Amino acid sequence: MRKSMSYFGVMILAVSAGTLCAQTSVEKDAGFTLTLSRGTARYGVPQSYEVLVVKFTNISQREIGENVCSAFGAFYNLKVVYNGVPIEEKEEHRKHRKTMEKGPCSGSNPGRKAKPGQSLEDTLYYETTKPGTYELTVEREGFPGDPDRSVTVKSNTLTVVVPEPGADAPK
Repeated sequence: MRKSMSYFGVMILAVSAGTLCAQTSVEKDAGFTLTLSRGTARYGVPQSYEVLVVKFTNISQREIGENVCSAFGAFYNLKVVYNGVPIEEKEEHRKHRKTMEKGPCSGSNPGRKAKPGQSLEDTLYYETTKPGTYELTVEREGFPGDPDRSVTVKSNTLTVVVPEPGADAPK
C-alpha cells in the first residue's frame, strides 16, 4: 500500500513538472496562458463571422483581475493570416487597444477575477466571408503598463477553412 502511494505521489509530481515545462518562460513571466477555440453561433451574429473563444488561464500564484481597461477583451490582439498572407490589424482596433493598454479608462467593469489555476473566457468575432484558409492567433501583453517588463503571450493558432460557394454540392 505504501509503495503504491509513493508511486502515485511521484506520478503526480511528474505530471505537474510536465505541465510546468510545457509553459514558456514568457507565459510564466506574464502569469497566464491563452487558448483559442471555436465558439458556437450566437443570435444576432452573421453566419459569415467566426465566433472565437479566448481562454485566459491564470498560472501565477496570485489572483489576476480585470480593470476597466482590460474588460471585454480589449487587450487582445487578433492576428490573422489569410491564404498565407498576414492581414494588418484595422487601424481603429489598434488605436483602441493601445489606448486601453495605456489607461486610464472609463466605462463599465465586469469585475472578473481569476484565482491561481482558474480561467476567464472572452468572445471575439472575425468576418470570414471570403473562401480560403484563415489562421487565427490571439496575443496579449503581460504587463502593458510597464514596457520594461512587458512580454507578449500568444495563443495556439486556429485554422478555419471557408470553402468556395457550391464546392460541397454533389456533381
